[in-house]
Amino acid sequence: MSRCRFFCIIFLLLTQAGWAQNYPYSTRNYTAVDGLPQSQVTSVVEDSNGYLWIATQGGGLARFDGKEFKVYTTKDGLFSNNITSLLIDRHHNIWILHAHGVTRFNGHTFKRFQNKKGQHVMYRRIYELGDSIFFLAGNGIGKIYQDSLHYWNKTLVEGKFIWRAIQTPQGVHCFFLDDGSYYVKTPNESFSFSSDVETGKTYYPFIYKSNIAFRSSVGYFIVNYKERKVEPLQLPLKHMILLYDEKEDVFWTRDGANLLREKVTGNEVKRDTILKDVSVLQVLKDSEGNTWFASDGRGLYKYFIQDFNRCSSENLRGVMSILNDRRGAKWIGTLNKGLHRIKNGKTTSFVDPHESYRNSIGVVKQAPDGTIWVGTTFGLGKYDEAHNKFIWYTRENGLSGNLISAIEFDENGDLWAGTGGGLSHYDGKEFHNYNTTNGLLSNGIWHLHYSKRYKTLFVATDLNIQTMRDGKLDVVQIAGLSNTSIMSILPYQDSLLTLGTGGAGVVIFNPKTRTRKFVTTEQGLASDFIYFAAADDKDNLWIGTEKGINRVKLDRKLEIQENLYYGYDNGLTGVETNLNAFDLSGGHKYFGLVDGLYEFNDLSDEPGKSFDLHLTDVDIFYGEYEPREYSDTTDGFFKIPVNPQLPPDRNHVTFYFNRVDKRYPKSVKFKYYLENFDKKWSQPSSMSEVTYSNLPPGNYVFHVMSTDKEGSWSHKKIAYAFSVKAPFYQTTSFVVGLLILIAGIITLIMYLRVRQKVNKMLMMERIRAKEQETLRKEIARDFHDEMGNQLTRIINYISLLKLNGYTNGNGNGNGTGIGSSDLYTKVEDSAKYLYTGTRDFIWSIDPVNDELSKLFIHIRDFGEKLFEEKNIQFRAFNEVKEKIKLPYGFSREANLIFKEAMTNAFKYSEARNVALQLRRTDDQGFEMSFEDDGIGFLTGDIEKSNGLQNIRERADRIHGVLRITSVKHHGTKITLNFKLTKTLKYGLAL
Repeated sequence: MSRCRFFCIIFLLLTQAGWAQNYPYSTRNYTAVDGLPQSQVTSVVEDSNGYLWIATQGGGLARFDGKEFKVYTTKDGLFSNNITSLLIDRHHNIWILHAHGVTRFNGHTFKRFQNKKGQHVMYRRIYELGDSIFFLAGNGIGKIYQDSLHYWNKTLVEGKFIWRAIQTPQGVHCFFLDDGSYYVKTPNESFSFSSDVETGKTYYPFIYKSNIAFRSSVGYFIVNYKERKVEPLQLPLKHMILLYDEKEDVFWTRDGANLLREKVTGNEVKRDTILKDVSVLQVLKDSEGNTWFASDGRGLYKYFIQDFNRCSSENLRGVMSILNDRRGAKWIGTLNKGLHRIKNGKTTSFVDPHESYRNSIGVVKQAPDGTIWVGTTFGLGKYDEAHNKFIWYTRENGLSGNLISAIEFDENGDLWAGTGGGLSHYDGKEFHNYNTTNGLLSNGIWHLHYSKRYKTLFVATDLNIQTMRDGKLDVVQIAGLSNTSIMSILPYQDSLLTLGTGGAGVVIFNPKTRTRKFVTTEQGLASDFIYFAAADDKDNLWIGTEKGINRVKLDRKLEIQENLYYGYDNGLTGVETNLNAFDLSGGHKYFGLVDGLYEFNDLSDEPGKSFDLHLTDVDIFYGEYEPREYSDTTDGFFKIPVNPQLPPDRNHVTFYFNRVDKRYPKSVKFKYYLENFDKKWSQPSSMSEVTYSNLPPGNYVFHVMSTDKEGSWSHKKIAYAFSVKAPFYQTTSFVVGLLILIAGIITLIMYLRVRQKVNKMLMMERIRAKEQETLRKEIARDFHDEMGNQLTRIINYISLLKLNGYTNGNGNGNGTGIGSSDLYTKVEDSAKYLYTGTRDFIWSIDPVNDELSKLFIHIRDFGEKLFEEKNIQFRAFNEVKEKIKLPYGFSREANLIFKEAMTNAFKYSEARNVALQLRRTDDQGFEMSFEDDGIGFLTGDIEKSNGLQNIRERADRIHGVLRITSVKHHGTKITLNFKLTKTLKYGLAL
């Protein structure tokens, strides 16, 4: 008898129907309708991530995560769609055995193996031994080692055929040979032995309490391979054992086409038939406590403990209200089936044969004085325990309406009733009514709750929530609940209320601060249409919706800490709950749904594994590009690329992730967050994939987390790093190079512009220089032709006059005499001096003479003519052989400097030898000097000499350095140092 036996009694009496079983187990069948590719299942295995891998005969390989099947066939790489058995090796590869070949699946790719020379050989079983995969084929054995298949046409033991084989969880292999002997392969040794007792023909081996056991034609035996003997096993079972569940201490057996669950106690066997007319080939107990049956033609079955056990038959539906009164009686209000009380094993039914509307009980409440009140669709009933009947109040007695939806009591014991026509207050004598005419927002009232803490009655209406205090109705303004139906108001913790709404989820409301917290489908609720949100003694919120029940636990900040969903897969055949149909008092929890009464089986203490969250794939542009091409290594069973470096045009990435939960698959929720892209975590969702498109270049980390088997957020998260490379035009080297290029182009443009300007200026300067040269030539020519000729004629005329004067004076007496001769001589000298100066000026303005060698020659010629008059030895030395262009004006100033020096030496030095010298001092520097060996003078007299002062000024004008050195009686030396830079050569500095 189950824990809800009291409720079962009443329903047995009412429906004359019994219970199918006395333990809360259920069976779920998966077929082609659910996505299973073939109903003939040959093998089932569970991997480390929790996935079930299902081998079928004709449909290929299927992977099941508790929610859906993913199918692999020959199109994906299978050798054949007909699969004999499956094996998962220690490297997590899946080995798929076919009749004539083997396929290996590493989570990403398939590899086929086939013995081409022996295609006719039938492959039977597959095993892992050390680093090799062995399989039985025909009368021989095959081996896959280092990606090569080897087949030997010989038996494991010479001359003996393998009849059966089994592997222990410790990795020990035991082969049953056809002659009744055994071959054992342990991690350390291999050996064979025979039994000392008669065992008969072996039918089916199995693992029994960590031992290798088998049933034969004469009974049950244990293979004691450690002592190399066979021992009898006393089991009072007659059927073929498919699996021994050591945890439950039960045997799964097969009797023809029936699957049995048998428990042995002494010599007695308790037997339950689980499946009828179903041929089961394999039984598997998974890590979460579920049991799976592989059938030959009927698909895959799941056998599991139900979270909810239905306590009513199909004939009784619609439990609308539940009450445990203070005397231990249980009251159950139904839809159209009346009210039922269970007390001390006795059941009393209250069914009105005259007024059927009173048989629909929507609410049952107990007053502070112990009185039981019920609300029906036709009136308010008060239980008269003395006469075991109800006293009815209707609109005729002063109620605001006949349909009673809510009953509540205040601290004075007064009754408040919510009706279809408003709110009624009953003080034990008469009713006082409130409706839209005196303050109610709506006459339709769903629920009532009186808070002793706030001394306030809270009224849930069709439009919003209102309060009644001291006879005054007020509207509670809650943001987000305008014109929203409030279905229920229930206390939570010490000072809060839970509001069940018709479309806005659950609201956790603080009446004092008026703050609210919404819990909706975005946070994982099954629906936003809430009938109730009631707290148990552990502060778990049980939220009844139109689509099932959520069990939610909130932390101190009212954030969801745990969230489990219960629906059809958890034993609720009818998922819609009712407003007042829950009982969370005591050690049991009961819920009334549209199809009957359910008891919750608390399985929180049941051990079961919670699998880890993992990535199942990473796609680029929905599989158009292979992400593993951009990574050096992969990780995990699904070969996820490690830290891929994606090109800039591969920035559309989809992440697939999952956490397998075959017990509560619909309760698994995910949150994700892309570091350096998202600003916060996403809302909880059951979606197990997310796509990010047009990701800008950068480094990213994809974070994802999931709920565990308890519905709480697991601390184990995924942090998957990847990056999107910048296009070449956004790389640092390209940007630096581009900046350098731009700077170079700008510099080149500026250089070309400056050069253009300089060339233009140089061209203009050349044009001006050319014009100056032409002008100088014309001036020199005109000066020479006009002024020079005229001066020559004057000199000649004066010479003739002088000659005539002398002649006349001596011969005829007509001359002017001595005085006239002196005058002629002065005029002649002045004319000659003027001619000489004019000739120097004409020479200097002629551009042909703007050359250093011609300047030296001109000064040399002057010196030779000058010093030969006094018989002074003159020498000239020119060490500069190349042509050096002189700037305009340089020749005239230099010529005058050295003519002045030579003239002074001629007049005053009393020298016997003089010398003129020109030499180069460096690449651009030159030195021209004039030296004599005369009497010399004091250099302090330079300031007193106008001639020497003039030549110093001339040297400054041509940017030269003039040095005068003189030693008394040891001669004088005048040196001019100058540099002819490029600027000076083109005449821009002078």
